[in-house]
Amino acid sequence: MLRPIALFVTTRPRFVLAFWSVFFLVCLPFVGRIGEVLTSDTGQAPESVAVRVRERITQGFDGQTGSRVLLVAQATEGTTTEEFETGFSALLQEIAGLEGVELVRDSRKETIIPGLSQLDGAYIALIGLQETDLKQSLHIVKEIRALFPARAGFNAYLTGGPANSLELQEIGKQDARRAEVFGLGISLIVLVIVFGALTAALLPLLVAIGSITISFTILFFLGHLIDIAIIAQMIVSLLGLATGIDYALLMVNRFREELGHGRDALEAAQNTTLTAGRSILVSGLTVLVALAALLVPPLAFIRTIGIASVIAMLFSVTISLTALPACLALLGKRVNWLKVTKSTPGLRSRAFWQAFAERRVSRPWFWTIFSTVILLLLSLPATRMDVALAGSKGLAETTDTRKAQVILEPLNLASLEKTFDILIDFEQEGFYHPSSVRAVAQFTRRVRELDHVGQVLSAASLEGVPSLLLHQYLATPETAAQSPFSELISATVSRDGRYALVRLFPSGDARLAEIDSLDRSLHYLVEQSSLNASIGGGYVASREWKGALYRSFPLALGLVYLATYILLGLVFRSLLIPLKSILLNTLTVGAAFGVITAVFQHGWLSSLLGWSSSFGFVEASVPFFIFAVVFGLSMDYEVFLVSRIYEGHQRNMSDRRAVVYALSTTGSVISSAALIMLIVFVAFLSSRLVIVQTLGVGLSVAVILDATLVRFALVPAVMLLLGKWNWWLPQRFARFAEKVNLSHD
Repeated sequence: MLRPIALFVTTRPRFVLAFWSVFFLVCLPFVGRIGEVLTSDTGQAPESVAVRVRERITQGFDGQTGSRVLLVAQATEGTTTEEFETGFSALLQEIAGLEGVELVRDSRKETIIPGLSQLDGAYIALIGLQETDLKQSLHIVKEIRALFPARAGFNAYLTGGPANSLELQEIGKQDARRAEVFGLGISLIVLVIVFGALTAALLPLLVAIGSITISFTILFFLGHLIDIAIIAQMIVSLLGLATGIDYALLMVNRFREELGHGRDALEAAQNTTLTAGRSILVSGLTVLVALAALLVPPLAFIRTIGIASVIAMLFSVTISLTALPACLALLGKRVNWLKVTKSTPGLRSRAFWQAFAERRVSRPWFWTIFSTVILLLLSLPATRMDVALAGSKGLAETTDTRKAQVILEPLNLASLEKTFDILIDFEQEGFYHPSSVRAVAQFTRRVRELDHVGQVLSAASLEGVPSLLLHQYLATPETAAQSPFSELISATVSRDGRYALVRLFPSGDARLAEIDSLDRSLHYLVEQSSLNASIGGGYVASREWKGALYRSFPLALGLVYLATYILLGLVFRSLLIPLKSILLNTLTVGAAFGVITAVFQHGWLSSLLGWSSSFGFVEASVPFFIFAVVFGLSMDYEVFLVSRIYEGHQRNMSDRRAVVYALSTTGSVISSAALIMLIVFVAFLSSRLVIVQTLGVGLSVAVILDATLVRFALVPAVMLLLGKWNWWLPQRFARFAEKVNLSHD
């Protein structure tokens, strides 16, 4: 399969490079526009109860259509009340004049959220945007925020809906840009040190830049057909940098090795493609198999990230197997131009890694037991991992959204997206029947008595209103419309009078376990009340989304394990090597899970990442991402190392000598690739999004463990202990493997 490719790209290198150059130049104008098609909307679970409740509320209740954002303003020190009021009024007047702003409600003059009281030193306004798509809503929010910097005497912040989405998008773009700039810059320094020559060091960066540029362009056009999750941009940057540099590093290292054996540029490039290129092809396939796990959940948010990951991997592999060999064939020995060392590059590192390998193979039992125990201990916290969608809580405290949420905490409105909406259906009898009013009033009182309840809003939640007067107000739709509480009633009773809405805000300090308990109590209360009620709201939508994701996890896990086992079994013609690879990679993933649980759920060292306290949970989508990415990228190192061991086995080396040969030839490549990956992942630690920081921590820990304990201790030790059993394969399977011919013969 690779031989025709190797012959074509090395004998017609100028044509190949011209093709990729034109492709790259065509894509270049669209790279910066990828942000236009990205969305922060996580979508909804299929057959969601919360979605049905939301649709009924939107269609049947007044004031529930369109997008709403809250403007929260807080006076600065030294500002008088008069100055604050004057400035705030002027700001609201300017906002009301913007195109696309449907309404502006000032909490000083009217009720914007029923039951909302005024805050000392702060004013709140509800801004309604014309019902349109998310893109237009984000544009209006940008225009509103543009009015803030000129204000004197107070600070203004937006939160809710499009405001949160806009901040997520902006931070996501900054994170991706930081990872690319920081990753490329530091990677160049590492590569110059590894290769000892600037020309050789630039080649992996060119592969990474090419794969990222083309992938972004493909996603830009694809984004006009489907919604692309904003985190897809970061995943593409991550994979493009990590795998693009990894594969090119392996190819360049092998090419220089072939030149060192006295081969000319053409033969060296062809042999490099047939050997290192085969490792890249196998590694790329295993990574693609792992990333395919992201296509399994029935959630568009996760699937688009899977699609983006697959696109990034395809171009990393394709460019590494075509453009890079063509470039190497043209360069020849000029690949060592602009040397930064007087000695022959690679000799010193080869000697170091050979001595290192000799020490490792001398005590295989010790390294097997020691490494396994360390990985298992690190995995222990993951046995009690809780996952949830962080929402606005996943934004750093320096963001406008979080600042607004902190101001709203005294009103128990800090978690606006985590409400419970209990929609009660009275069918033909309707809400305005006396028995219905009594039922809602009684149900509201019982809800208020539950633990961890902040505010409860319903048509029967009028504090201080005598029961008799309440029933008079709610006797008919006409009396309700003329009552002093008409806004509250219209927001909590449907226009046709059939449905009543009870909206619950959890207390601001409630943690995940407590809100889970509140959810169970609410469902029990509905069952006991004999009301025909459905429970929706932001929390229920999040729970359903999380459930849809993790119900598919076992299937994704099984498919990845099965496909990986078959692929590696055919490549290495072994039954035990793929099993060993799966088990060791699972240990690495488990250790990463344990560390992120300890840091983000339990708060260990979380202050170093800029968080004042623990979250009490792990962002729901992160474990799925970490499994797919870590399991896939760990196979890079597995294939690089085991391919050389297999190569030594094919040359009739002893098991010990084959392992030493593999470590001495790949040690520099694996350690350098791991260091570059680590640089890319560490760049995510400075993000202001908890989901990105969690990814950064999990992936950094995984790559450190994988490139030290696993590849340089556990894998060599286990393969030595297995000995000849590494290569055992029943005759029937051996004949099938020979027909498929994916091995490194």
